[in-house]
Amino acid sequence: MKRLLSFVCVSMLAIAASAQITWNAKIGGGIAKLWGTNNVKPHFVGKIGAGIEYPLSSNVSLMPSLEFALKGTKFKGVDASLDLYYLQIPIVAAYRVNLADAWNMTFKAGPYVAYAVSDKISYEGDSFSAEAKKFDAGLDAGIDFEYHRFVFGVEAEMGFLKLLQGEDAKNLAFYGTIGWKF
Repeated sequence: MKRLLSFVCVSMLAIAASAQITWNAKIGGGIAKLWGTNNVKPHFVGKIGAGIEYPLSSNVSLMPSLEFALKGTKFKGVDASLDLYYLQIPIVAAYRVNLADAWNMTFKAGPYVAYAVSDKISYEGDSFSAEAKKFDAGLDAGIDFEYHRFVFGVEAEMGFLKLLQGEDAKNLAFYGTIGWKF
């Protein structure tokens, strides 16, 4: 994982030195749950991250980011929740449409990879390790609205890897985000 993070950081710096890139930061909140399993309900989650936008043409860009994201679920019928804390790297392709003088709309989609830095189950006031699988990967998609340097968006993340032993449970999260382009 350290090699992957080092590679991403060096790649971002190399791209920054050779192109007209834009840096951005965002924060968001939303809901998540596990899909592919029963007896779960949505859980409040959040994310914070920073990234770059590398233009490929006037309307198409590549947008890699580094994010810290909370995902997980609550369980039906009991006072219990699963909290999964990830460092994740989404690499999305974006297509920008100009709506008005200061407004743009951006459609974006692409893969993400994630590493769980912490996982815990909270049950009636006690916490213990969930022993979830450390790696996750899936699809990240969203729509952003840009006004000058402000960015407002909605995102969905759908994991493709099973998280728990003996379960077909995978991550599913929806976020509303706000951000700033530097």
